[in-house]
Formats: sequence, C-alpha cells, structure tokens
Amino acid sequence: MKSRLDMHSRVRQLPRRWPIWPRGLIACLAFLSFVQPGHAQGQASTAQLEEFVFGNLQFVLLHELAHLVINEKHIPVLGPEEFAADYIAAMLLIRPRAEPATGYDTLLRFAVDTADGFVMAWEDAAERSAEIPYWGTHALTVQRFSTIACLLYGSDPERFSALPERVQMHPERARFCPMEYAKAVHAIDWVFENYARAPGDPPGAEVELHFEVPPSRTSRQWLAAIRAHGFVERTFEGLEQYFALLEPISFVMRACRQPQAAWFPETRELVVCYELVDAYVLMGARQAD
Repeated sequence: MKSRLDMHSRVRQLPRRWPIWPRGLIACLAFLSFVQPGHAQGQASTAQLEEFVFGNLQFVLLHELAHLVINEKHIPVLGPEEFAADYIAAMLLIRPRAEPATGYDTLLRFAVDTADGFVMAWEDAAERSAEIPYWGTHALTVQRFSTIACLLYGSDPERFSALPERVQMHPERARFCPMEYAKAVHAIDWVFENYARAPGDPPGAEVELHFEVPPSRTSRQWLAAIRAHGFVERTFEGLEQYFALLEPISFVMRACRQPQAAWFPETRELVVCYELVDAYVLMGARQAD
C-alpha cells in the first residue's frame, strides 16, 4: 500500500502540458465563426476578444447562479458542488431552456470560449510551475475543459464529429460522451421539473444589479461593453423567469484586488470582480494574436 508521500509525489508528476494548440477547439468549430466574411482583420480581432470575454463571464455568472439555486432550493448534490455547478452552467450554454435573442450558436461559442479559457489557465499555471491544486473543490482547469468538450461532442456527435480528434480526446472518453450528455440532460431537466416555478406561480424576491465604479479606464471601457451586450441583465431575467427566490439578492461588480467571482450566501451577494474581467481581457488578447 502506497504511503501518502508516494501518492503526493505521483500527483506532482502529472503532465503539465496539454496536447492542444491555441484555439484548437474553436478552429474545430469553424462554422461557429465570430465574424461574418468581409469584416476587416481589426474588426475580427475586436469581435473575437469581446466574445471571449463575454463567453467566459457568462459561464462564470451561470456557475455562481447554480450555487445560488442549489443552496436556495436545497437541491441534493452527490459529489462536489463545484462539479455540479460546472455541469449546470455548461448545459445552460449548450442546451438552453429557450432560444436566446442572440441565437443558439452564440451560446455555443460562449461554451467554446470557456473551454479555451480553461486550457489557457492550465497552460499559464504550467509555465509558472504552479502547484497542481488537486486538493481543491474545483476540478482542475484541464478537466473543466474536458467536461465542456465532452458535453459538446455528446450533444451532437455528427455535427461535432471532428472534435475528439482535434482536441486529442481519449477514445474511451469520447465513446461515452453521448451517454454523459444524456445523463446531464436528465439531471438538469429533473432540477427544473422539481424546483422551477410552475405556471401561474408568483414571482420571487427582487434581484438588484449594482455596478460599482470601475478602478481603471480599461475597466470602464469593458463595463460599458458588458452593459451594452446585456448578457448580465438577460441572465437574471432568465433566473427570475424560472426560479422564485425566497429573499432578495444582489449582483455586484466591484474591484476586489484579485480575479474572482463568488456567491456569498451570508450577504446574498453574487460578486464578479473587475480584476477577473481584466484577466479574461489579457487571455483573450493573447489568444487573438
């Protein structure tokens, strides 16, 4: 029987490089291109950057709302809640409850951008020789990438037939992706069937949106872009449509001195830090180069 030290050493020896090239998943899904033909290169780069930032922020927002709903409705979760929140957020992008005003493919692109963001975070940590956080409640970023890629492929193996080879997914994982997606569909449908508002039910408590003063000119520019896009407002409109909250909550964007987002049940605040927006902007700018 191996000692804890031996097990720890084996974990530290896990490979840090992920066998995927930049924007590999997006290149595989060329039919979900960001920019229509005829746009200038500068316009294309701007559109790519904006959708990368918006896509990653949309996933973060849905992930934190999943925590809110799980705790608010006392939804049973078997396994780490962070894993459940990832699956809920991914499924709401891949299989939304209703077609968004921007179209289904916009949310698919958001899922793709989120997956690429997780790969870039894994590669960044590798370059810094950061310790692998195997002890954390979140899955490793490379595993979070794999989950989204598998759910995408499983949702439509014919449409996404090139995806497993493109991202070098192990054949055994790819074989079970349709089953994994089907189980995720069953689970999220069960959540809505058992915990969502029934037709005719009264609306829940109020949701207040607060956008505090950004700390920099760049933050002000990106806040203006986020507000113009409207995905924050639309996301909370969807929440109010499907779930009746017991008590008011607040969504707050503020400076936090670290790139994070979190749901704080004690204050009933869902906070997204401007520093997280800055981090996604830097990642997206590198990706677009």
